Formats: sequence, structure tokens, C-alpha cells
Amino acid sequence: MVMSPPKRASGPDIALRRIFVYSSARAGAARAARAKKLARATDDLDRLMRGRKQPVPLSSLGPILKDMDRCARLLTGQLRDLVRAALDRQGLAIRRLRWMGQHTNHLFRCDTTTGERLVIRVCLPGGRSDAELDGELTWLAALARDTGLTVPAARFSTRVATAGLPGGGRCIGFGWVPGRPCGGRPSRQLVADLGRVIGTLHRHAREFRPPPGFTRPALDIRHLTWAGTWHASQLARRPIDPEVRRVLAETASRVEAVLARLGHDPAGYGLVHADLCLENILDHHGQARPIDFDDASWGHYALDLAIAADDIPEELHPILLRGYQTVRPLPPGYHDHQVELLSARRLYLAIWHLANGLPDEGHLGQLRAFTAH
Repeated sequence: MVMSPPKRASGPDIALRRIFVYSSARAGAARAARAKKLARATDDLDRLMRGRKQPVPLSSLGPILKDMDRCARLLTGQLRDLVRAALDRQGLAIRRLRWMGQHTNHLFRCDTTTGERLVIRVCLPGGRSDAELDGELTWLAALARDTGLTVPAARFSTRVATAGLPGGGRCIGFGWVPGRPCGGRPSRQLVADLGRVIGTLHRHAREFRPPPGFTRPALDIRHLTWAGTWHASQLARRPIDPEVRRVLAETASRVEAVLARLGHDPAGYGLVHADLCLENILDHHGQARPIDFDDASWGHYALDLAIAADDIPEELHPILLRGYQTVRPLPPGYHDHQVELLSARRLYLAIWHLANGLPDEGHLGQLRAFTAH
């Protein structure tokens, strides 16, 4: 669903909403190739801009956005037909269907004629396997059953194909989660409740017994460095300063050593959300409601907590940790390796930006400071 932002080193100078990165397909490329390239578009500009002192000149984005818009209109229309087919199969009549954007997957908001509101996630071939998607839905169902948390509830999951997209895709309908985006300056109340929510997720994961065939990826060094992905190949091809490559490699080595030291003891390792940035938290009257469990992985609770901490102002970190500790003690290794765990998240985001040819001095500056000690 959503890829999901880092901690701001300094606030962005420009507030623009939802600009996606897109590398256009070559002329005459197949529809599938076009869809694959568009699927690399993620994140909004205010996430990109965190830590920068100068705005990205819009003139340099013009050709990219023009090509992206041309392809996006075509693909979005095809995806809309796919969603309509999925809803028709469920016997749901559409009053309004609106494209919400694209991150790892495409999202649509559907208002039905009966007043029900849904979020439809479209999962195209080449993304999560059916087994991984089933694993996500299994954990969400267990969280809804076993905890008092408000999490996305799956209304249906079906695979459909259309004439426009003969390869089809899997459409998952989730019930609408009430709440508003919390923005980059969350309230103290929300941060405290976010700590409580993360603690509850980890407490549940500690007791969760997955059924046979349960599958989710790992939040490990390969994930953090995008190993084996389009991003890694792009990073290898781009003309990047050797000093930057040294910083990335040294950070990856130190993070990998810490994760190995933490081990896989069940006290500190289990199912985690893996992307609890503010973009994936809704604020419902001060209550934190997590969404977008698409990245849910097997990983260290300490790293999962650090991912959330990295996206909130540093002065609010103690409030987040106190909220967590109302549910359970801090994860093993969090205090001892907090710097390395925060750097793991920044490494992941820095590689994403660099692979897409985007400036990211905020994260790189933090990683340089990390490797200097």
C-alpha cells in the first residue's frame, strides 16, 4: 500500500502534495512493462523534501511528470475497469470510484450505493505473492480479533482480469478506517498513543501462532539495501559519488552486524508492521490507527520501533517510548543500538531516493555523521 517518510533534519521549504517518480517506458513497450515502470512511483514530495534546505526546482520535474501523467491516465483507466470487475463479482454497486494514488500498489476509494466506503488495493503481477498477501490478511484478522486496535479489515479478496489487463490482478477490499492524516507535527497525545499501539502490535506478535503456510518477507539487511530489486540495479548504474557509495556500504555493514547480534530470539523478533511512518498512521481524535500492512515482515521489534521514532520530532521520542512501555518493556537492544537502528531506516530511504535520481542530502548527512564515529 504505502511506502512509505523519515525524520526531518529540517522542514521542507515548499509544501507540495503527491508527486510521484516515474521512468517512462520505451516507445512501443508492452502494457505490462509500462505498468511495471509506473509501479515504481512512490511517496509524496513532502517526504522527499525532508531534510533539504532548498526546494527541488519544478522545471526539472516537468518532463518526468508529463510522461508520467500520460501513462498514468492510460493505466489508471485500465485499473479502474479491473476494480469495477472485482466489485461486480462481490455484488457491490458503485456510487463513486476514485483513484487515491499509487505506492507499492494502486489504491481506489469506493463509495457504494448502500453507503459503504471501501479502500480497494490493486495488486498487479510481480508484487507480493498470493501466499504473502494471505499472510497479511491472516495477521490483520487476528489483530482485529485479539486486540482492541482499529486496523484495516478485509471485506473481500478476489483475482480478476479484463480485456485491458488480461494478466489481471488481485483486488483486496478493506473497510474504511476513520481518521485524518496526522501530518508532520503530530500531537503529544497521538505520539503517546502511537507508542501504545506499537507495543500492542509487538505483544500480540509475541503470542501469535501462524497457521501452516503462513508467509511474510523478512525485514533484514537485504530489504534495507533493496538487494535484488530494480532500485539496487539503478543504484549500481547511476553516477554516484564514490564517497556516497562508501557511506552506504559502511552503514550497511554496521547495521547488518547489529541485526546479527540481536539474533532471532522470540523476545525481540517476530511479526512487525515494518513501515509505521506517520504517513501510515491516522489520527482519530488523538487515537493512532495504523494502516497499510503491506510491508508486514518478520523482523526485530527494536527496528520496527526505530522506524516509527525516526519519523517523529526528536523531542517527542521520550513520549513515544513511554507510550510503548505502558504495554511492554522496550524491545531488547533498542537502547544499546538506537543509533544503528535509526541509521538502518535512513539507509533504506537514501537508497530509494538515489536509485530514483533524486536528491537526499538530509539522509546522507545523517549517515555521514553516523559513519564518522
